[in-house]
Amino acid sequence: MFCSADHSTHSSAITALLARRSLKRHRDDEERLQESSVSLLIRNQNTTQLLLEITSHGPIRDLSCDGVEDLQSSVLADELRSRSEQMQVPVALLAATVLTGTIRDLISHTHADTHRVLLNAEQRTDVCVLVKSARALMSAGIFSPELFWQEYWKLQPVLELTYHLHTHNILTLDFLLHRDAASVSSWITEQLRDLCVSMATAADQQQMQHQILSTVVCVLVRRAFEDSSHTLSETCGSILDTMMTWLLDTLGDKDSQTSAAALWVQVFDASVFGVCVSEDTLQRFFTHSLMRVLTHQPVFKVSDAIATQSDWSFAKTPPLLTALFCKICVVFSVECVLDQLQRVLETHEVNWRHVLSCVSHLLVHDAQTQSRLTDLLTRLLRSSCLGCDVEKMVSLFLLSRQASLEGPAVFPSYSDWFKLSFGGSSSFHAKSRKSTLFLLKFLSDLVPFERPQYLKVHVMHPPLVGGKHRSLLQEYVSLARTRLRDLKVSLEDTGIFEVVNGSAGAVECPAQQDVEKAVTLFMSTNKIPATVIEASIFRRPYFLSRFLPALLSPRALPVTSDARMSFIEALRKADKIPAALYTSYTHSCQRETHRQKQGVCESSVDDHQGILRQQFLQLRRLVTDGDVCAQLSRISQTLRSMCPDEETGSDVITLNLDSPDSTHATVANLVLQSFCVCVLEASRVSPPNRQGSWTAVFVKVLLGHRWLVCALIHRLWDLLQHQAEALSAAHVLGVAALQVELHHCTQVCVRVQLAGSSAAAVSVSQCLCEALICSTRAHMALCLRLCVAVLSYGLCRANAQSEELQNFIPETLYKKAQYVMARLVPEMRALMSDEDESEAYTDVCNLTGRVKDSAVALWRNTQIRSLRKQPQYQLSFSEWLSAELQVHRSRDALTDAERQEYEQWACLQYYLHMSQCDGGCEGDVTQICARIITAVLDHHTTSQAGERPHPHTDSVLPDLLSLLQALLYEELLVHSASQDTGHFLWDLIDSRCSVTPDPDSIAQELKYQQTLHDVSRVLALLPAVLLVSVRADRRTLDCRRVMDHITHVQRRASGSAGLLSFSLTAHFLKAVVCVSASCAGPADAVNACVSEFSAQCPLLLLSAARWWRRLSVALSSQWKRLTGRAALPQQLQMLDDSHSWSSRLIGGLASAAPTAPSWLLAAALYSVLRRCDGESRRRVLTQLDDKDQVWLFLFLYSVMELISAQLSEQVSPDTTRALSDDVCVKRVRGASAGLLAHLLLHDADWLLLFDQSGSDHRLSGFSTRVASPQILRLMPFAFYSILSALDSEVLTRAIRSPGFLYCAAVCYRDLSQLFMSGSHTQQQVLLEARKLLMSSISMSSHTCLTLSQRKQLCSEYEELDAEISAALAHVT
Repeated sequence: MFCSADHSTHSSAITALLARRSLKRHRDDEERLQESSVSLLIRNQNTTQLLLEITSHGPIRDLSCDGVEDLQSSVLADELRSRSEQMQVPVALLAATVLTGTIRDLISHTHADTHRVLLNAEQRTDVCVLVKSARALMSAGIFSPELFWQEYWKLQPVLELTYHLHTHNILTLDFLLHRDAASVSSWITEQLRDLCVSMATAADQQQMQHQILSTVVCVLVRRAFEDSSHTLSETCGSILDTMMTWLLDTLGDKDSQTSAAALWVQVFDASVFGVCVSEDTLQRFFTHSLMRVLTHQPVFKVSDAIATQSDWSFAKTPPLLTALFCKICVVFSVECVLDQLQRVLETHEVNWRHVLSCVSHLLVHDAQTQSRLTDLLTRLLRSSCLGCDVEKMVSLFLLSRQASLEGPAVFPSYSDWFKLSFGGSSSFHAKSRKSTLFLLKFLSDLVPFERPQYLKVHVMHPPLVGGKHRSLLQEYVSLARTRLRDLKVSLEDTGIFEVVNGSAGAVECPAQQDVEKAVTLFMSTNKIPATVIEASIFRRPYFLSRFLPALLSPRALPVTSDARMSFIEALRKADKIPAALYTSYTHSCQRETHRQKQGVCESSVDDHQGILRQQFLQLRRLVTDGDVCAQLSRISQTLRSMCPDEETGSDVITLNLDSPDSTHATVANLVLQSFCVCVLEASRVSPPNRQGSWTAVFVKVLLGHRWLVCALIHRLWDLLQHQAEALSAAHVLGVAALQVELHHCTQVCVRVQLAGSSAAAVSVSQCLCEALICSTRAHMALCLRLCVAVLSYGLCRANAQSEELQNFIPETLYKKAQYVMARLVPEMRALMSDEDESEAYTDVCNLTGRVKDSAVALWRNTQIRSLRKQPQYQLSFSEWLSAELQVHRSRDALTDAERQEYEQWACLQYYLHMSQCDGGCEGDVTQICARIITAVLDHHTTSQAGERPHPHTDSVLPDLLSLLQALLYEELLVHSASQDTGHFLWDLIDSRCSVTPDPDSIAQELKYQQTLHDVSRVLALLPAVLLVSVRADRRTLDCRRVMDHITHVQRRASGSAGLLSFSLTAHFLKAVVCVSASCAGPADAVNACVSEFSAQCPLLLLSAARWWRRLSVALSSQWKRLTGRAALPQQLQMLDDSHSWSSRLIGGLASAAPTAPSWLLAAALYSVLRRCDGESRRRVLTQLDDKDQVWLFLFLYSVMELISAQLSEQVSPDTTRALSDDVCVKRVRGASAGLLAHLLLHDADWLLLFDQSGSDHRLSGFSTRVASPQILRLMPFAFYSILSALDSEVLTRAIRSPGFLYCAAVCYRDLSQLFMSGSHTQQQVLLEARKLLMSSISMSSHTCLTLSQRKQLCSEYEELDAEISAALAHVT
């Protein structure tokens, strides 16, 4: 209050006077009242006190100053006139003096904590009344602002008081500045700073702060920028510049509090100016302010900017500077800001930190900045190269690097930008020699200041230069490499293994990928790969700085050593791991194990995760209405600080699903949980088509951190495959949104290569689609929920972005949606078959009810259904079969009856009539059957190869095979067993077996054997009547396809002793018997067919002789059932007679041999001899002295069994079984030696059995038709294996056999080649064979070899074994 001490002594008079005014008086009392008032004023000598008493009285004390009585003003005016007359001074001077004195009393009581710029509430009320009275005096013409200014400026004015005087037009700021610009401008600046610093806590105080600031700033801006010729323009601009300088200095001072600066930042809000400032004026002010920010204190040199630029990213920018850019740039378009930035760069010295922070701000907050900034960089690149302008080149590199700091969510990486700008022949620097030299010199000058990551980019992806300048480029590269070595940074980003993947161009192999490959090779060979040994010697910097750290990454070690631990131990024993590094690794693993057991984190990791958790909580509040992009940039910076040394050189991420990333599992969980919660919060407020693109930015931020991508994929694989039932609706919605955005970002997303898989690298979206399986009830339910969510969310996003739906829906997931929806929702089948006539439009934003109802409603949407017309989105019949075969029959969501109904609908109603271009069969039942067979074979192959996530035997294969057999019988009935019936089956089977493997490749041979095994299993399940057809004459059978298949395919896959399996043998013979019933003479047809087999395909009858005891019963029963005859046809009876003859021999009953080929008699006898002991075998063989051909074929079968037993012994992993096989080998070798001893006694031509020269001898021709290529290749091994089992006398007799030396030399040559190729030959056998050959040479005469044979062998052995060659040359 500004009242004096004796205020109370006079207040009663005024109070009484005013109190009496409320009484009703007659008109004649008005004169008396006026006389009393004048008398009262005359008696009061203190006019200031009187003024205060009059003006302070009244019930209204608010800011509006309403309700001041006219009587008070008029009485005051009369009193001032009276006093001026008495004092003989001008009334205006008296009024100014009185008002100044009152103000002096007011401001003398201002509190210190307001820095003498604000009044308290009571003072503010009195000032309001005071200025109202002063305004009334001005209206009365007795108050002079000029005189008042003179008195007022002698005081120490308070800004709020000046504000009230200004707003009531008593003493305006314009007036003050006109009178004394220098003093007033300095005072305003000081008062504005004090106002910002003042600690106003009450709401009315804060409101007054904002009102004062907005009023003063509006005046200053209007006078400074509205008319540049105005006398106050320069003065007001200077005040604003001074305040901007103070603001920016405050932001740069880390020790200062930013609350004061934050208040001044608020004046740059465009809403502050309202209608007080024109739009053009506002534009000029903000343009000037932006220039002041960009040019404030240019203390950073270019070298400083290059060295410290990474600390100026958006996330590290002071929040107030970011807020300042937000408010200044909001009134401009991106093009306008960048144009102004370019002008400032060209004409001023700039503050690089502010310039680059401004670029980061634009990138984070405006999606159009990327394209506009790219255009600016292109212009700078063109002008800098063509004009050799160093300053523009500096601006180019700094701006591009700043943009890349914000991550791939807003701008490509620096590596991509540099390759695009300087890596092509059309680049601007390649236009002329001058430009090329300029660029190389510029890069060289930067080297001392460059950060390592940029130097590595320049070295790994150097600019393209002409051949004449390659030496200069090499000089720069050498300089950069030297600098990197000085910084102790390894440049070795290229891996030690060759990378073959599906990405375009050359791909650098990261160390982690090298580690995975090395561990895989170590698992298969149990040896350290030679490539790793070489790298430890010749690429030691890479080995020590990249490979070993990647291999020795800390983890919780398993109880039982895994492959990685064994590999590390092998390297340690080989002294390839430094002791200190290994010790550090073991300690780190112990800490990690302890951390997981205790559930705690390292302090630094825990700090980062705490920060990240808080940032995600803030993001959750911002997704509905806030600055999401800025918050995501801060999150990205935190993630970068958690793993600063991540690999960024490879285009492909190698992912080992068997080794989860436990280090980052907690972070992955936090990210996924936060994303799901944010999506749920946003969806509660608005549907996805009205949420903006924050999810896309979120996903792009994640993709910028590859270690996090790996951790997320690991976590999502685990969730989708092992925790399907635990996922809530919020989880499903979040994963669906993540899947949609990942697919939308496919073009900028890294690719994923699953470790151990031969498939090409795929996108992250595709990788997650493969994790979504439909094998069990729980997985199918999750797949249905997720597919519905993805389709709904993707459709909303596509409509919101006005893009094609295919940009948001992954092809694989759409196919899974078709599969699982039709399988679990019967109503969907009519929709997919286009049999539903209901409305085809559905608003997917309002889907409610059960998931199945939502699926039906969703499929009625035209956009969703239209995707099926595109080839990549069509679920073909083959893909449907592959998915169906993955279902676990016992855990299926459908019952057996429901499953059969569904499969019949899919095959017979959906795919049968679908066009082939859409993935169907165009009404052809044979295509349905062929594709089912192909799917079954593929399923067996991939399951054996281990490429399926869950190989199992509990499949729905029996249901599909039952359907297949029904379709085949239907096809058979339709075509009445014509000659063409079943040809499509043989065509299909032959196509699967047409590829002949490389005999020297064990992997190819094993794969082919597995294929043949699968083909045999499928053949045995097909109806036998389709394998053989009736010729047109209705008298004979056409068995050519069967014979070709057995001779060229099954012979390669023959099992024990080179024979067909029982199931195949029975199936083929049943086919002959069954189809013969359709001929005019069934017995004649069978005889003719079996005779044809005997002549052209003896392997079938040879196998029949082996299995005849089991086979005869089935064939006899079938023959009798079809023909009504008990006796078998003659050729089949021959098989039975041969077997009976051999049984009688075993029983000791001598009898004449039946009329049958010697090889068939030998086969029947050998099948019986295999079950006899040695004594019985010798007794039987003594009865065959007159049957040398039978002996010879018995020896052949024994040799074949010996080779089969040897192969079985080598591949057997079981020790017990290996011992059993070894006993078998010795038994068969002994039997073979006994047979050979008998043959030597009877001078049989047994050496023809080992003749591999392609002679037309009957024995050689027979062996090539019944023995597999593998057995034929190992004949030399059998030759020496049997000879090593002979006693010396028999061996000598064998050596003296005609042609023995030549045969032995050829067999040893072939055996040596087998040994060198690593094919089933032991070194001990080879040494014994060589010893035996040398002994044979010494025992042979010169007549044992012809001249041509001697020359041939000496020539062949000259390089193979010189000693043997010399021995052969000197045979006497």
